[in-house]
Amino acid sequence: MRHYNQGRQGDIFAQNFLWVGYYAWQGYLNCDRGVVVVSSNLPVEDGSDYYCRESIDRSLNFRYIPQLQLPLYLQEWLVPELAIESILPAVSTYQPATELIFALESGINVDIGWCQRLKVPPPDCYQQISRRWSEFSLGVKG
Repeated sequence: MRHYNQGRQGDIFAQNFLWVGYYAWQGYLNCDRGVVVVSSNLPVEDGSDYYCRESIDRSLNFRYIPQLQLPLYLQEWLVPELAIESILPAVSTYQPATELIFALESGINVDIGWCQRLKVPPPDCYQQISRRWSEFSLGVKG
């Protein structure tokens, strides 16, 4: 499992950090431990210029995979059994109030990261997004 801070995948994470933290905390509150999955319909390859485009946000989808469903999710992505054996204990032991685990799906690839020592922990991300919800839902009639 990668400790996330470099590369293009890190750029996607950094640009969408509040949302990842929001879904991490919301998922934890509703389903206990798990992994935030960020799906991109754009290829995530080093050297790509996709991450500089304004449209990247529209190409992302966020969802939460609870710990109990995680083995099936990882098997569907053909993650090797040895890797699954290292990911599952991490999900069982990470500290939800200060850390998060996420997966970045792109094309046929999945990359998993464990974020520790966050400057803005998931509960704070959740509060910031919740307080500013109207800014994120402009144009949506409710």
